[in-house]
Amino acid sequence: MSQQPTQSVLTQANLLISAGDLTDAIKLLYQAVQQYPHFYQGWLLFSKCLFEVGHKKESVQIAQHADSVDPLKQDFQRIQQCMQHNQLDDAASIARQMLHQQAHHPKAIFTLASIALTKNTPLQSIDLLEQAVAHLPANVTLRKLLTDSYVKAGYFARAIANAKVLAELDECFDTLSALIDLLFKYGQYGELLEYCQRAGAHTGNDKQKQSLLDLRRGQTLRIMGRRNESIDCLQSSLQANPRNAEAWWALADFKNYDFSAEDRLKLESLLQAGGADQKNPVAAFAYAKLSEAESSAAQTMALYKEANRLVNCAHYQPAVMQNEFAARMKSYSQDVLAVQANQIDQTCIPIFIVGLPRSGSTLIEQMLASHSKIEGTIEQPTLPSIERRAHQHAREQYNAGLSDAIGKFSAAELSAFGQAYLDDGALFRSANCRYFTDKQPFNFRLIGLIHKILPHAVIIDVRRNPMDCGLSLYKQYFHSGVDFSYNLSHIGAAYNAYVNLMEYWSNALPGKVLTVQYEALVRSPQQQIEHILHHIGLSYEQNCLDFHNTERAIHTASSEQVREPINARGIGAWESVAAELSELEGSLSPAVLAQRRF
Repeated sequence: MSQQPTQSVLTQANLLISAGDLTDAIKLLYQAVQQYPHFYQGWLLFSKCLFEVGHKKESVQIAQHADSVDPLKQDFQRIQQCMQHNQLDDAASIARQMLHQQAHHPKAIFTLASIALTKNTPLQSIDLLEQAVAHLPANVTLRKLLTDSYVKAGYFARAIANAKVLAELDECFDTLSALIDLLFKYGQYGELLEYCQRAGAHTGNDKQKQSLLDLRRGQTLRIMGRRNESIDCLQSSLQANPRNAEAWWALADFKNYDFSAEDRLKLESLLQAGGADQKNPVAAFAYAKLSEAESSAAQTMALYKEANRLVNCAHYQPAVMQNEFAARMKSYSQDVLAVQANQIDQTCIPIFIVGLPRSGSTLIEQMLASHSKIEGTIEQPTLPSIERRAHQHAREQYNAGLSDAIGKFSAAELSAFGQAYLDDGALFRSANCRYFTDKQPFNFRLIGLIHKILPHAVIIDVRRNPMDCGLSLYKQYFHSGVDFSYNLSHIGAAYNAYVNLMEYWSNALPGKVLTVQYEALVRSPQQQIEHILHHIGLSYEQNCLDFHNTERAIHTASSEQVREPINARGIGAWESVAAELSELEGSLSPAVLAQRRF
């Protein structure tokens, strides 16, 4: 292939594109690639032009065809060999050489961006990929990696937007399912149901796909408070695939769902199919949950013990949490806490509701979200994402980790991270309220960071009798993030560490955190909610006590309970199975055990 004619074509085509004449650019490029079938750059530019005029499917096909005439195939094969042997620096060197020969080469960009993600520098990956996608908008592989990079960096809205483009470029069950998972993760439930309809057209006769889709629909409808529709979808999921353990658990987690004798037999069959050491832990949790209605407390606890045993948490070590918390206390000294952000949007005030899971935080969130001036959001991933970004900033600017560098951050730097929290979290807010909740329970770890980057934020810590809280944790299957909940002594160690850290925050930041006892809230709800609202700076509203009438999405395991009037059923539940909880009781510190008085 002659270089001169093809270079001339690229020049002419780019001039036409700059002038906005895409139609003639497409005609020129089409003729060129017909005349020169190995014209790699011509195929890539042809694909971009087709994308720009809206021929998305054709642009993907052309981009994929370009791969077949890639002149740097052998270089990429060398990269693959390096990656297989974990020779990342060598792979990056080859990729940079490829870019020197061919600007924006997709596989070279893919290599460098993948390495950046592997090294936990998603912002670098994003920078590479955004530039590449501007030149290669129909490259499906780059789009997928860009979505992953946005997710890892905490750019939630951008991740969704890019996943939508990907689903448009390559509409199939896999791309739509990936988008649906993102919409679910980030609480965009209305859109999610619309995309489920589209995904349904791509399941064909695949029962597994249909079951997965119905499961996601059912989970979403439950969150939205549409109980009967949710149950119908979950039942459809099990009709398509009776071995879908997640669907069984979703039904069991309704707490008062009526399982038929046939349901029980199917679930027993699913458990027995795995063999003694290969049983599905999710199915085991579902079976334990349904047994509560007709078995003794001791029998049920035996089933929960077996379910917890099946979860593979051998990697979990309580010392890791204890060491992390000790490091945080050391890092956020009085001197460090004294410097705060000074340029934050004061018209948008977050209310952080923290504590261990199953402590009653969803009840408080639902009460507050029923107030006319407070919007309830979700258990946002925003603050942990901002901490990761701050850590990367510390590495780049101070050549140290965040724990060592946080004291060096200026008020302006802290303000930038505080504003980033508000901006990135805008995805989760739709009402025009000054206050909004962020009920990510483990944000109790980050109270020092909250204090520094969001000085105007409200923080509420919810405590529950450690024995009741521990029992509730032990009976709950968590998809991720709560690995200590499957072992009673680990639960006790986590509760001790949590209380210890909260005592530190209380001493270091007097009056910053309002502690609310769950049992007191249940017994004197109006008095407690008035106290909470006074702390926030708002007047009491009756809707806060009529919280069960509030229609909003509730993305937690307690979504069913907070849609009914307040009750004391969970208080003292541990006493009926006290003998089975001796390991938990023995692992709690004397100070924590004293909280059983509530």
